[in-house]
Amino acid sequence: MHTRSHAIGPRGARFAASAIARAAIACLLLVAGCAAPRAVAEPPAGARPDPAPASSSPGPAARVVVLELRLRRAAELVDDRGALRVFDQDLTVEYRPGGKGAGLDAGEVTFDGRPFQRIVGGKGGVTYRLGRIEESGGTEMGTDPWGTIANTGAPDVAAAAVRAKLAPYPVVTRPAPGQAVLRSEELPVVMLPPVPDVWYRVSITGAGDPVNAIDLGEGRWLFTRGSLEKLTTGRARLLIEVETTCGDCPGSGPMRARWSTRTELELAITLL
Repeated sequence: MHTRSHAIGPRGARFAASAIARAAIACLLLVAGCAAPRAVAEPPAGARPDPAPASSSPGPAARVVVLELRLRRAAELVDDRGALRVFDQDLTVEYRPGGKGAGLDAGEVTFDGRPFQRIVGGKGGVTYRLGRIEESGGTEMGTDPWGTIANTGAPDVAAAAVRAKLAPYPVVTRPAPGQAVLRSEELPVVMLPPVPDVWYRVSITGAGDPVNAIDLGEGRWLFTRGSLEKLTTGRARLLIEVETTCGDCPGSGPMRARWSTRTELELAITLL
């Protein structure tokens, strides 16, 4: 039996080589296609990631800041021309984010052009303080309670000018300082008409419990006949208390204002 063998000629060899090459290329394309997603998901080592989106937090011009003002002061009326002797005064201002927390830096701060002292606390909170406000001529009485608090601005607080109502020293025309008063008689107290939306109280203190006057309106007050007999003879003082408050008042732009102010004016009299 003879076995017949078939020899592969040059043409067959070329065909076989071409088939092998096509199979190899197909395999490489398949491997590359599978690896492509991984190459996109994992950037080369050392490449910088895309920058984070910009913060949407509001800047100082849009941030709500509450200007908080506190005033406490006291003085004595020393003559019938309206001169005052100021005992004490403390005017402080703080700029609080949302009305809470420590005071923010607001740049330079002034009250009607007078510069505040800038005080930084132990935890970094900033308070602005102004001592006695001395007017020309030595008198500080008046009926205009409004003042302007202005700040030049800082990174966290925009520049602004805010109007605030401060308790004024009332203008008293009767009685005169040092006047003698009969305890058995009535005693009228007269001052220029009070400012609207400002709280007033008039009393006399001496040896004994204080006696309050009756508000008759338009700046007139009255200690009725016999009401002062509860006090003993001797030196006493007529005390006029004035207060203004606001928990949430308009400021400038997004800034709000909050104030609490108190002024005391006393006048020496002699009870007979």
